[in-house]
Amino acid sequence: MKYILGIVLILIALTVYFITRPQPVFEAGERPVEPQTTGTESAAGPAQPDQATEALDQKRQAMEAEFEKLKKARRNLDAHLSRLKAILWGVEMPKAESDAISNEMKNGYLLLKNKKLLGAYADVAAITNEYDRVEYLNDYLKKIEEKYREQRIGD
Repeated sequence: MKYILGIVLILIALTVYFITRPQPVFEAGERPVEPQTTGTESAAGPAQPDQATEALDQKRQAMEAEFEKLKKARRNLDAHLSRLKAILWGVEMPKAESDAISNEMKNGYLLLKNKKLLGAYADVAAITNEYDRVEYLNDYLKKIEEKYREQRIGD
């Protein structure tokens, strides 16, 4: 029993040592050794950023800007859906019209249910397409809201 306890304590001590021991490459203030450059590279000046990297950075910035517009449109859609639900509560309307409104509201809730993050889009066009879908529903719901809000005020 003493031997097992001794082995367990030694294993714990070794584990703690390997976890907490300093790593020479990652110590504060030290930098990893960089490969030597040839004389032609140093004569040309500092290395220029790669064209592909610049293009990817520009694409990323454009996607982030478009995604911010999409996030705002989603917030507006959520607000329109909530307001329209409150306005239409208890309103009598023809079956065909109520089915059409109900279908569009379901589409709106489906767009909001599983929000895609920025990494889910391949390019700016995909984000713009999603933004157009959300804006179409926003405009449609805004027209319905105005129509039934006027009817409520008239009653």
